[in-house]
Amino acid sequence: MLVSPDASNAAGGVERMCVLLAGVLERSGWRSTIVGPNHEVTRWQFRLALGPVARSRSAARALRVQHPDLLITNGYMGAGYSASRRARVPRIHVYHGTSVGAVRAVGKTVARRERTRHLIGHAAAEALSGRGTTATVCVSSSAAQEARRFYRVRDARVIANGIDTAVFSPRPREQARRQLGLAKEGRYALFVGRMDEGKGARLLPAACERAGYELVVAGRDTGAGAVNLGVLPSEQLAVAYSAADCVLFPSLYEACSYVVLEALACGVPLITTRVGWMPTLLAAVPEYEELCVEPVLEQLVERLHSLEQIDTEPLRTAARTFVLENNSLDAYAASWQELLDRYVG
Repeated sequence: MLVSPDASNAAGGVERMCVLLAGVLERSGWRSTIVGPNHEVTRWQFRLALGPVARSRSAARALRVQHPDLLITNGYMGAGYSASRRARVPRIHVYHGTSVGAVRAVGKTVARRERTRHLIGHAAAEALSGRGTTATVCVSSSAAQEARRFYRVRDARVIANGIDTAVFSPRPREQARRQLGLAKEGRYALFVGRMDEGKGARLLPAACERAGYELVVAGRDTGAGAVNLGVLPSEQLAVAYSAADCVLFPSLYEACSYVVLEALACGVPLITTRVGWMPTLLAAVPEYEELCVEPVLEQLVERLHSLEQIDTEPLRTAARTFVLENNSLDAYAASWQELLDRYVG
């Protein structure tokens, strides 16, 4: 049984991981169910930064009528599971980064009240969630370092996120643009996700305008003057990656971004920051440093201009090969099966 912040969708990274992992487990013979909170956070719980703990305990109460053989909890959704410990149900907790690390990274781009709420509410819930577990998983080495530093987590196993590399694969650009109604000769830079400060989104409209690209956004929000594709299912999202000249993802904080993995698997140039899982790629494919930036407007513009002067095919091929070998669903399933064999039996 997997515990998700929102069992009704796979829009966020944690929610998507739950859906993908459930499918992986089912292929290995498990019957997987995703559960989440069944009560809304009250106004006072929100104001007092008690929302994360309240949501986690709500999901824990929903589990009391279940009799799982295994629990997989995520992020702050792990507090309040003492009943499972008494029943000796194995519980694996997954850290998708930490709230402390995220707040430190985004700094003053987020309002002080919101930073305080995350530091008090989310961080406390994450710390409690890691207690009493059978095993701990982190989705990147950077997430493992943060979990050790901020929450005193020991012996965390790193299992990076996996993606369906059969879906996220290169497609003919002209055909992809035709499917999305984009001009054949246009110059398009794609952004996938929420247009918020933490993702570096405020830099994108100006960077694209100065470099001569049209910004395309796949997500609920849109930037000024951008082409908005809306939230796309996986098949259409893979088409959007292939239609773009490049993907822009100057995020201030990540642990293991699906956007990064998907863009690399689709073979499109990805201009991104050196956060989260990216140091793992750079250790294996150091030449990809040529497309990495700091989240600064001038560097984004410079990298966009440089795409016309450099041959990106060798580094794109090397990065795609690395993702296929290490982040396919088969590789993901093998890593989780090894973990389960060791701790669950």
